[in-house]
Amino acid sequence: MKPWILARRALARRPGFVFSVVVILALGIGANTAIFSLVDAVLLKPLPYPNPDRLVTVMEASPSKSDAVSLIAPGRLEDWNRRNRTFEAIAGLYSENVTDTSGAEPERLAARRVSPRYFTVCATKAAAGRTFTSEEEIAGGPASAVISYGLWARRYHQDPHVAGRRLILGGKGFTIVGAMPKEFAGSAIDLWLPAQFGTGLLRNREARFLGGIGRMKPGVSITQTQEDLARVQRELGQEFPQTDGGWSARVGSLKEARVGSYRQSLFLVFGAVALLLLLAVANVAGLVLTELHRRERELAIRSSIGGTRAQVVGGVMREVLLIAAAGVGLGCMLAQWLVDLLATVFTSLPHSASPQLDWRALVFAALSGVLAMLLCGLLPALQATRANLAALLSQGGRGASGARHKWQSALVTAQIALSVVLLASAGLMLRSYYNLAHVDLGFDPARTVTFHVGAAWDEDRKRVGQLQTDLLAAIERVPGVESAGFTNFLPTTGATLRYQVTLEGLASTEDSRPLTVGERSISRGYLRALGAPLLAGQDCPSLAAVSQGPGKALVSRRFADVYAPGQNLVGRLLRWTTGAMPGDAMEIVGVVGDAREDTLDVTAAPYLYVCLVPGGWPDPEYLVRTQGDPRSLLQAISPIVHNIDSTRAVFGVQTLQNVLDESLEQPRLTTDMLTFFAMAAMLLASVGLYGLVSLVVVARTREIGLRMALGAGAGQIVRHVASGVARLLAIGIVAGFFLTVLADRLLRSVLFGVSPMDPMALVGAVLALSAVSALATVAPARRAARTDPLEAIRSE
Repeated sequence: MKPWILARRALARRPGFVFSVVVILALGIGANTAIFSLVDAVLLKPLPYPNPDRLVTVMEASPSKSDAVSLIAPGRLEDWNRRNRTFEAIAGLYSENVTDTSGAEPERLAARRVSPRYFTVCATKAAAGRTFTSEEEIAGGPASAVISYGLWARRYHQDPHVAGRRLILGGKGFTIVGAMPKEFAGSAIDLWLPAQFGTGLLRNREARFLGGIGRMKPGVSITQTQEDLARVQRELGQEFPQTDGGWSARVGSLKEARVGSYRQSLFLVFGAVALLLLLAVANVAGLVLTELHRRERELAIRSSIGGTRAQVVGGVMREVLLIAAAGVGLGCMLAQWLVDLLATVFTSLPHSASPQLDWRALVFAALSGVLAMLLCGLLPALQATRANLAALLSQGGRGASGARHKWQSALVTAQIALSVVLLASAGLMLRSYYNLAHVDLGFDPARTVTFHVGAAWDEDRKRVGQLQTDLLAAIERVPGVESAGFTNFLPTTGATLRYQVTLEGLASTEDSRPLTVGERSISRGYLRALGAPLLAGQDCPSLAAVSQGPGKALVSRRFADVYAPGQNLVGRLLRWTTGAMPGDAMEIVGVVGDAREDTLDVTAAPYLYVCLVPGGWPDPEYLVRTQGDPRSLLQAISPIVHNIDSTRAVFGVQTLQNVLDESLEQPRLTTDMLTFFAMAAMLLASVGLYGLVSLVVVARTREIGLRMALGAGAGQIVRHVASGVARLLAIGIVAGFFLTVLADRLLRSVLFGVSPMDPMALVGAVLALSAVSALATVAPARRAARTDPLEAIRSE
């Protein structure tokens, strides 16, 4: 026990060294473990369903019509189930917001309408009660609901006898038949309802609105299911050439569909934190080497006055182990805290990807740091106890830049190179984020509020339409409101529908081919509330007038430029070739400016703005433009809605600017994390450089004294020290550029509007690192310049 007490006392005399090593080791262990835990939860762990590798996404596809993927029509889904040979089952689903009025206050619930066989595909049993029976899944069957674990716990306190309770959704009673386990779905889903498709909808083969998931039979690959469904669809194309001809099917991994959008960003962040771990290990190794080189004489003297080699080396190893234990302990606490923090920060992750502390990553990171410390502590200790004391004393400072410090120089150079990569990556992400945040939206989000009013798709459309008409009229009467309208999807959210249309009056047969367009269903006043410029024609008719006569629509400028350049489109007719109303005509009444309807990083595509009839889209996104601060309207929305219909839930009340900020959340988090790691890397590199320069100055004290005795001034000494640092910096920067080139492909996949070899980001990284390196060099260089020549020579 006494040797350990002596080791602790020895460390107490060097608090600065101990603090630096413990903090650096803890930072490397904690950050690496937390980020790997996140990557493992999102990308590596299987989905929380039985045999998750057999779960796939299923979509329609039509290469001949430029539609990469499309949603599925219910009738076609049933055909696929009957005719395929490789699936156990295929199911469809769509999202719906419903209002539950079974309690004291109306409450919005996020629902999923599911086709028959949905829970068979998921192969998950209810935690309480059961899932749907075949009778409940068909049209006219009992109105049943399966609730999520979140709703079960929040409202019913996990009552095992919850089956039989009642919900009132859209004025219709539903019986709860079961509750699903916690891991089945996240907090974004409250319940599942049977879609109960009617005969008319099953016959409409153009009504594509279902997302599809399937469970493959055991031993079947995705390629085999793809070929099987393509065969089925070719047969359907021969039977229904007008609706199915040319269409195919697309099968993909369900895991990839859920986490694919996070892959590149997470790999980039994980690469950054792995570099940070390397930096931390290199820095710890450098600090330990520096400290033991400073104590080389002390260790040699201990050995020469009677201490055995085992005693001296054992003393050093005990000190190293005490420091390592403190670093690992602090790193464990930091890792757990960071994992909890990441779970609250990355709120948009898939529900199955809740990060938990990964002990494999923790052990790996801890062992990496500890082994580096032990190795860098053992070798100098063995060298010092093997050396002849007289030879050691006669060495003085000679050879300080030689073999003795090559390892430290190599470690510092590596740290500089890795720091260049991280700083350049952070600079590139900052520029990319700036470009995204300042992209031309095509509309003005200022002074605009958006909100949602719960309404189900199976409600009485006339009642819902009257609600929409009365609500817009009431909002427009509020003082300070400029315009109000609604749409099926807000811009920049990534939600869209794509259809094919034909345009009347094009010059050639080739030009009369079906045209692929994005679709927005809108009311009068929406474009003005959005702040989108009307370039030609007029806005949609009022809700009362739009129901009369042929349908009305506006097109985007991109539509006009791509499909009818230089032509006046106002008054021309469009006809659907896909969708719920194939063949129906619409009159173009106006042309609107291009907007970023899909996502911020996707350029404006040809869009069609269809003027909605009242109730045509039961639960749209409402948009209101005010003359002043839009936040003043936020509290007034709910009372206005409840004055019209007190049974409606109002939710999602926020400014449009907040919606845009949410679309920037993932790139902002990636940029923030990379910037943090880059700053940490630069700090670690500066610490390593400071330690190396300090060691060289101490080791070359005699040489510096002789130079000054021979007439060298303080400025010359400083320049001499700085020149050595400049050489290391130059080598490290060049190596860092090469590493950045190697990361080109990964960086390019997450950047927007900037090249991975962007000169501004690279030069900024070099300047930042050079400035910090200069600061790290100043103190030891000035210390060298203040060396007393006589004292230096006498001490040697």
